[in-house]
Amino acid sequence: MNNYNANWMFNPPNLFGMRIPNRNCNQNVAQPSSDFINETNTALTDDSQHTGTAGTEEGSSSRYCESGMPEPSGASFECGEPDPMGPRGEYSSPGCSCRCGESGPMGPRGEPGPPGCPGERGEPGPMGPRGEPGPMGPRGEPGPPGCSGERGESGPQGVTGAQGPQGATGPMGPRGEPGPRGPAGPPGYPQNSIFASFSGKELIMPESASLPLKIQIPDITQNISLCNSCSVALTPGYYVISYYISTVMKRHGFIKLTPIFNDCKQTMYTAYAEAEKRKEILVISRYFIIEIPTGSTLFFAWHSSAGVSKINMNLSIEKLYRQ
Repeated sequence: MNNYNANWMFNPPNLFGMRIPNRNCNQNVAQPSSDFINETNTALTDDSQHTGTAGTEEGSSSRYCESGMPEPSGASFECGEPDPMGPRGEYSSPGCSCRCGESGPMGPRGEPGPPGCPGERGEPGPMGPRGEPGPMGPRGEPGPPGCSGERGESGPQGVTGAQGPQGATGPMGPRGEPGPRGPAGPPGYPQNSIFASFSGKELIMPESASLPLKIQIPDITQNISLCNSCSVALTPGYYVISYYISTVMKRHGFIKLTPIFNDCKQTMYTAYAEAEKRKEILVISRYFIIEIPTGSTLFFAWHSSAGVSKINMNLSIEKLYRQ
């Protein structure tokens, strides 16, 4: 095995063919003396040549040239002429005795670097354990109606309920059979009496208005004549006046009819009726004899608290003949 010094690889010879120790932080480096340098220079200027062979592995040591370089193992060589001596270098000041200082404090944290490239997708991990059931959610919307079920068994009969409200008036029934003959009436008027009649069917009456008159049987003598659609002109004399009015009330209320002669109300001949419930049929009628001293105008004032009403009316006026 070659006897190379381990320091050879990391500690090459200096200018004088010497190897100096490596400088460590805790090691002082000494400068060679001037006598040592002179002796070394003399040796380098010797003209003699040296030859030799490398030592064997057993019991031989490596040979060195005068320059201090070891002979390569297993080779024969001659040391060449040494190079001429170079100029003497300047003497440097002794190296400083130094030692490594203590580590300084940690510097501030640097800025984060840019994001790295995404790594490859890892393998799926194993399935975790089954979690606990979550809380009950809110009540959902009602679903669509289901199919009709089968008809169930008949239940027991319930108790009788309260009587409901009265229904609307039904349609008019068929004409009935003629009734029995009535009793004989009072004696009639002479044939030369003066007579006129007025009628109206399903008249629409507001709450307050004059009763419309439509002549049915005219008086050919002109003692009883129609002035306009609501009033009748009468000549002086005695008159028998009768009227009949019927209506179906829409709600609770009253109806009233008052005759007026020459714009003077005859309240003693007023007819009045009141309904206690809706859809009730009310009928008012009057029969009276009155003297007309001078020519007069007659009309009837209608009043109702049940709003618009639909009425049927019949009015007859007869002048009495007197000798």
